[in-house]
Order: sequence, then structure tokens, then C-alpha cells
Amino acid sequence: MLSSFKHKLAVYFLLLAVAPLTAAFWGFGTLAKREEERRVDARLEAELRAVYASYGQSADQVRVRARSLGARRDIQRGFRLGRFGSLPRGVAAVGPHRVAVGRRGTLEARQIVQVRAGRRVIGSITAVLPLDRTLLRNLRSNSGLAHGDRIVFLPRSGHDRHRLAAGRPLAVLVARSRYRAVATGPLSEQPKVQIAVLAPADAIAAQAAATRRRLLYVLLGGLLILAAIAAAEGRSIMRWVRELATAAEAIGRGQLDRRVPVRGRDEFADLASSFNSMADQLRARMVELELQRARLRESLGRTGELLTATHDEEQLLSLIASAAVEASDAEGAVLIGEHGAVVEVGTLADDAKTFELPIATGESRFGILILHAAELGEDDLLATRALVAQGANALENARLHEAIAFQAISDELTGLANRRRCQEQLAAEVARGERYETPFALILCDIDEFKAANDMHGHPFGDLVLRQFARVLEGTLRDIDVSGRWGGEEFLVILPGTTLEGAIDAAER
Repeated sequence: MLSSFKHKLAVYFLLLAVAPLTAAFWGFGTLAKREEERRVDARLEAELRAVYASYGQSADQVRVRARSLGARRDIQRGFRLGRFGSLPRGVAAVGPHRVAVGRRGTLEARQIVQVRAGRRVIGSITAVLPLDRTLLRNLRSNSGLAHGDRIVFLPRSGHDRHRLAAGRPLAVLVARSRYRAVATGPLSEQPKVQIAVLAPADAIAAQAAATRRRLLYVLLGGLLILAAIAAAEGRSIMRWVRELATAAEAIGRGQLDRRVPVRGRDEFADLASSFNSMADQLRARMVELELQRARLRESLGRTGELLTATHDEEQLLSLIASAAVEASDAEGAVLIGEHGAVVEVGTLADDAKTFELPIATGESRFGILILHAAELGEDDLLATRALVAQGANALENARLHEAIAFQAISDELTGLANRRRCQEQLAAEVARGERYETPFALILCDIDEFKAANDMHGHPFGDLVLRQFARVLEGTLRDIDVSGRWGGEEFLVILPGTTLEGAIDAAER
């Protein structure tokens, strides 16, 4: 009955396609339901944030009222006397030294505000926010909930089946109806209550079912179309595929002159032409790659010149990473500096291999370079190692340059600016003040009885005093201020943009 190979191919295609399509339908259906749940969860989380923010505003209003009430003289006098006269509306005395403000309810959120006279606590005011339908209506109107979504207050207890983990969407059963819910943690003002936002589970299920129906129609239609195409074109496709596979295998073995015949003017003829064009481009690309590698090796010399042109460590790290990717033909690279600086270049594919190259010279360590590539040849690794070695030398020179520059402007004992640096900064501030008419201030200070302490306890003790005083200056001043050792136990502080009053305040600190 199945005398025709074309018919057999169609039957085999149907048998092989039904199982994957069934699995695809089940998988995509499950994915559609999960995606709908994720969409609803994201909406509920956004709504919960808006609801909680609105609740916080309501709680803040009650707390602010309680604080303003505690600042009133008649209330403070009542606390001191232990009795109150007439109280404002919504305020009630609940003890000789306790007052409650706000509407009372069956379920309440409470905040206690202490009332002080000087440093002494003379009483407390309890700010009460009723967790009732009125508050729920306000929260809903202020939060913009989607149609059908609900806000509820959930009392918490050890045996409460509705207890929800904070921020974790869950399916719950409320009043015999299923919902998708997201809740806050216990309220700070009422630890036994959570705020939850609910979405009907029926709507989620209906949307997922509609998606599955559309998916089923698409899969069935695709199956019929593919079966018809397979029955009509199976034989010619198989013959052409065999020719194409044979040619591809030959090119894979290195026979770059192998081509496939082009027959007719249909899509397969176009594909055959494209395959032959690809083979031509591949052969040309191989030649181009050889030339490109030669150019890359030549560029290593130029990169070395660039590395010696700057002493900025961040620029050097970025240059090393970029040059390494270019020299090795890697897809991307990550350079992790010794102090945590991270430089990323190119594409960091998860399925790519990684090649780690330390950046070091002798005992100095500057970080590690991690190349991401499908594969790296020995020539690429050698070229990259040579470049990394150049980069390490450049980083070593940069550190030496930085150390020398720091020593030239810093006091060796205290680490503050030395007299030369102070004079340069002072001249700059004078010029800036004359040009822009901006104020600046100077503080010249010394350490009392320093010479006596130094003579009594010795120079090491005196050096310790100078270092400790320097630390005090650094911890007290702003980042833009300059503190330096003017000479001996004398220190100079330059305060840009500071008036006389500001300088006096800084000196007193």
C-alpha cells in the first residue's frame, strides 16, 4: 500500500512530527500558564508597592498628628500633672501619662510617640490607624488597582492558613474562591497583620486556556502544511540534500574548491548558489585571516607604544583588555584588577571557553585577564601573553610614577600635603578668588606643649602625636579641603569657598 517512497516519507514525517508537536503543545501550554501567572504576579507586586506606599502615607499622617499634638503646651502640662482638661476631637486620654489619637477600630495599627520635656520622657501618645473598610477604600482609590483585584488585611497567627511569605506570590483560597496573592511582611505598626493584594485565579486560567487554544490551532495548521510539503517535495529534497551534505563534508575536510551543481531557478537553486558563494567567501576569508593575523602581530608593536604613553592605571587596564581581544581574535574579555576594578570588552558568551592570563611582573600583581573565545590557537596565546607582559611593565611604571609623584607633594611622616603642595594650592586659591571673586579661608594651627612632650617622651612619641593629629584633620575636613604640614608641629588648612564664619566653625571642630 505504501508503494511510493514519497508516501512513505509523508507517513514517516507525520509519525515523527506528532510526538514533538504534542510535547511542544504541552510545553508551550504550560509556559503560557506560567507566563500569565508571572504577568499577574508582576502586576500584583506593582500594585502591592503602590498600596503599601499609600498605607505608609496614612500611617505618617497619624504619626505627624501625634507628634504635633505632643508639642502642644497644654498636652505637655497635662502629662506633667497626670490629668488633662479638654482634648481635641479624635484625642482621648487612656491613662495619666498616655493619650491616643485617631479613630479606634476592631483591627488597628499603632505607633507610640514619646513626649519629652528636655531629656525626660513625661508621657506617650499612641497614634491609631484603624485597619477597616474606610482605609481599604482609600488604599484602592490611591493605588489604581486593576479591575477585579482586591486588597485585604490578613491577621497573622501561628495556625493561620492564610499566612503568606512577604513578597512571594502564592495561590490561596479565600471565601471558597481561588486567588493569586502577594503580601507584605508583618506591618511594623501591627506585627500581627499583613497587607495582601489578590487577583482572581479564574481570570488567569481563562487567559491561559485561550492561549492554549490558539496554540493548538497554529500547531495543527503547521502540521498539515508540513505534511503536504513533505509528501510533494520529499524525493527531490532528499536527493539535493545528499548532494549538499557531500559537498559540505568535502569542504570540512579542507577541499575548499568543492561546489554543488545549480539546477533550475527555484529556492533550492538559490540555496545552491548561496552555498557555492559561501565556499568562495570561505576560501577568501581564510586568505584574509592570514593577512589579518599578520596585521595584528604588527599592531602589537603599536600597542606597546600606546601602553607607554599614559600612566593612568584604569586607562592601561582598559587598553590591555581591548588590545588582547584584538590580538587574539577572542569574542570578549574580562580584566579583573588587583583592587577590584573590572573591565569588560566584547561579548562574554556563556558557552565560550575561558583562558586566564595573570598580569604580573616579579612580585607585583596587577590582576588577571580572562579571554572568552570558542578556541584560541597557540600563536594567538603567545601574542596575547607578549601583550600582557608589555601591559604589566606599563602598569609597574605607572605605579612607580604615581609613588614618585605622591612623594613629591606629601609629607613623609603624616601623609598630608607638604609645604610645597600647600604653597601651590594656596597660590591656586588666590588666583581663583581674584578671578571669580570667591572666598576661601586659611587655618594655621599647631600642637600645644608639643616640644615639651617630645623632649619628655622622645621623638617616636612626638611622631605618633603628629600622625594622630593628621588623622584628626583628615576626618574632620571636607573632601575639597586641603590640609598639610607647614613645618614642625605647625599645620595649614585651606578651605575653598569658605567664609570667615565657616572657617571658625571648622577650626572649632
